[in-house]
Amino acid sequence: MRKVNYPYRFLLFGLSLFFSTLTYAQASFPVSPSVAQKINPSSHGLNLTSKAGVMFSSINYGDGPSAENNYLYGNMAFRDQNFSIGVDVNSFSLNQLGLKENSMRLSYAYNFRIGIDTYFIGGLDVGVTAQVIDPNALIFGDQINEQLGTIVGNSIDPLATIKPSTNYFEIGASGVVYNEKFMAGIHLAHLNSPNISFNKEAEVKKEMAIILNGAVELDVNPYGRGILPQNSYFFGNVYGVLHGETTRFFASQELQMNNLSLGFMQSMINFGENSAMEMGILSTISFESFLFKFNYTFASKSNEINVPSIVELGLRFNFDRFTRNTRGYYKRLSTNNL
Repeated sequence: MRKVNYPYRFLLFGLSLFFSTLTYAQASFPVSPSVAQKINPSSHGLNLTSKAGVMFSSINYGDGPSAENNYLYGNMAFRDQNFSIGVDVNSFSLNQLGLKENSMRLSYAYNFRIGIDTYFIGGLDVGVTAQVIDPNALIFGDQINEQLGTIVGNSIDPLATIKPSTNYFEIGASGVVYNEKFMAGIHLAHLNSPNISFNKEAEVKKEMAIILNGAVELDVNPYGRGILPQNSYFFGNVYGVLHGETTRFFASQELQMNNLSLGFMQSMINFGENSAMEMGILSTISFESFLFKFNYTFASKSNEINVPSIVELGLRFNFDRFTRNTRGYYKRLSTNNL
């Protein structure tokens, strides 16, 4: 009869549960809230324009571990058929703990005209996520020299030879109503509640997330007078997330002045009985078909949760040769391509 090593299996289960819970909590915090389609995939269909972009994020937890997030996105619009196909690729790594997560999501967004210059976009999305833990980044008990107070050598613990990994498939549905003045949307993510545990003998379900988002854009200098440039707009953006024990509310206010945009963001996070607040600055500058982003967020000192500070750098390119020349209007909510 095969001998079952119960302590070994217990330790593997504990390690798997810890990292599954860690990645579950991390998934509740969108890293790039300034990218609309990351919050709501139906945004890939806005104005039926084709574009692509990248976002690089450096995530600092202070005394805790650091992390990096790289996000690549793009979409192809089919104007004659009124739909867009979008793709989002995300790579997240938690360096000191050896955790790496790679995901890809495909989305389909169809435009319906529901009023005068008002449209509804219905969307479906499917995605796959793969996670792996590098045991070389972990510290085991036999590596700690209590007399010297140092970490030495390689571990001979059986767990040191195990490289936990998992992958899962998920689906979602979304919708957006918009015109040139406002946008409102909803995204139902993780509808199939996939099992994200590294130990397949136990289940850690990724609960369905409900995400509501909205935006408003106002012309603050319609007559071209005063100190502001003629193409000046106020853009306000909000979204809320309900995901298991985690809730988050995000708001931003930006002033677009020709090709330059400056603004502020605020975010409130609740996880169980704990809460946290963060603030930040947002900025973009555009040249022809290129748009560059720089964002910085930081946490309040009174937080009960260790919320990281994040530095983001981004670049976006617009492929549509007919809409790139209308960039002089610098509007984000536009229907001039429909």
